[in-house]
Amino acid sequence: MNLTVLQVFYAVFSGVIEGFAIANELIPYGSPFLALFCLAPLYMALYKSNSYKESFVIFFIQVLTVHLISSYWLANFHGFAAFTLGASAAGTAFQGGLMGILAFAYPSTIKKNKKLEEKSGTDCYFLFKKMLWFTCIWVLFEYEKSVGAMGYPWGTLSMAAYNWKIFTQIADLTGVYGITFMYALFSCLFAEGIELIPSNARQRALTHYRQALAFTFALFAAAGLYGIIQTLMPRTPEKYFNAVLVQQNVDPWETGDKDSIEISKKLTDEGINSFQKEGKDTDLVVWSEGVLSKNFPGARFFYSRFPEEEPLQQYIAKKQVPFLIGGMTKVNNKKRHFANSAILFDREGSYSGFYSKIQLVPFAEKIPFYENPLMNRFMKKVVGFDSTLTSGFQYVLFKVPLKTHIPELPPLDTGHKLFESIELDRTGLANQDKTNLYINGAAPNPDTYLSFTTPICFEDAFPSVCRNLYKMGSELFLNITNDSWSKTRSAEIQHFIVASYLATEFRTTLVRCANSGYTVILDPAGKTVAGLPLFEQGVLSQSIPIYARKNTIYAMYGDWFVVIITLFVMSYLLYVLYGIWQPYLLKKLKDSKTAVIIIPEENDEDVIAPEPKPITDSAAEKNSKKTAKTSVGKKSSKTAK
Repeated sequence: MNLTVLQVFYAVFSGVIEGFAIANELIPYGSPFLALFCLAPLYMALYKSNSYKESFVIFFIQVLTVHLISSYWLANFHGFAAFTLGASAAGTAFQGGLMGILAFAYPSTIKKNKKLEEKSGTDCYFLFKKMLWFTCIWVLFEYEKSVGAMGYPWGTLSMAAYNWKIFTQIADLTGVYGITFMYALFSCLFAEGIELIPSNARQRALTHYRQALAFTFALFAAAGLYGIIQTLMPRTPEKYFNAVLVQQNVDPWETGDKDSIEISKKLTDEGINSFQKEGKDTDLVVWSEGVLSKNFPGARFFYSRFPEEEPLQQYIAKKQVPFLIGGMTKVNNKKRHFANSAILFDREGSYSGFYSKIQLVPFAEKIPFYENPLMNRFMKKVVGFDSTLTSGFQYVLFKVPLKTHIPELPPLDTGHKLFESIELDRTGLANQDKTNLYINGAAPNPDTYLSFTTPICFEDAFPSVCRNLYKMGSELFLNITNDSWSKTRSAEIQHFIVASYLATEFRTTLVRCANSGYTVILDPAGKTVAGLPLFEQGVLSQSIPIYARKNTIYAMYGDWFVVIITLFVMSYLLYVLYGIWQPYLLKKLKDSKTAVIIIPEENDEDVIAPEPKPITDSAAEKNSKKTAKTSVGKKSSKTAK
């Protein structure tokens, strides 16, 4: 491996630019401008590599740098810095290194004569193929690191792109990976431009660069035009939902939940009173993730007596409002499986059910292979961390009534089957039950209630989870979270930015209720409707607009864009493998068609003679004559000598 200092510098420099392009303490919401150029040094380093090892190392260094700069706050996780930051950094960087190996598949096939063709401009597609390959690999890397049980969708180009919303509106078509594609492609274009400056490239090569430039700018122009249309498009709410969102701002590591409950009750009173002053009724009160520490459903008896001054159940019954509160559930008593849950209480304070978090935080909420005795011992003895949660077992849709809506008959086109028959009985009379369907409707009036789902904590960064929740009929995503342990504004904003794409991807309202921030409401274009300051106690009483559900391309087909890119990359890899194995296969085929005849020498003792066939009398006479002639010939030759 002949890795140069310049290549290492390029990798580190690329990581630093991308790290600062993502939301940080200096640039609170990140810099889309820096994101346009951040991968250019890595692109240049890749095409200067001479081996798969070099490619692995430069990708490893770049990804490690980004992770340490953008996710340094992981070190604040309750004294487990070496594990939460160190292990996650090593794991993420290793993923990047593996993707670097894949990235070198195309550069490895570039020969010197190809590079000369590029300089002279005879291969008009060479430059664009380089750009497209790198861009596709980077999209696959961000996808691969963002999905699955070990997924960590932080440190991505889409996070850095947040502030330029006209270019992020394509998320309802391609998800965030279309945004990544555009920004990565621009970095490649910029890198190729730098490479052309000192070179003696011919006019034809410059023409090909201009063509790549035109394509890239056309892509941004199309995305920008689509974004302007989506941003300026008038959207009329179908109904409003009066919610009280409580931001407690309490220490997440404190033992017990009495202080947290009392603070939440105080803020709730303020929020409900605020609505009452406006002549409005409250439809739902929301407390953030992890407020209640006792395990449900058994804890329903505990909170009927606790806190002693005014038990929680009694308090809710007094308010006559449903509550959604973050807490714990024991989902399997025998195996002692516990889950992080969103618990619904009716207006009398009675426990109604829960949704448990499906996508758990790796190494924080769920330890991989924890059942293995070796892993169990390592986590307890070495790391000092021995708690693990279990994933939720079902997707849940919550429905609550809207008090502010005047009850009326539902629309008659709601809830009916596509094919139906209306029949009279044998006496010619109607079936009254079926007739009522065409008088009172076949389903409850959707304007009198709200259907919502509750992705918990960083589940709002996983469209795979939220897509299933949305398909259940969700009219609103209501996220409860607790990031206060991070103790940094950048961590709170990063989480918000990742979550904000949900509103755009599904064109629906997103509500976030957090312990210390960011408690916020977003409309279907991803624009902020209202929010609370970070790391402050507060309450947000808001009439939240609810819009008609829309089946976006992304909602219907998911990560189809990534699938296409994956097929493209796999097809090229198969082509490369075929090129490598083709000479060997042709040689094998040629050898199999060639007949080889071995004639043993006269004195070769190793040769085993075949068993003689029976000889007839006539054949024996012929053989004896031949033998005689042969012996005579040999004698005459000796005499001559």
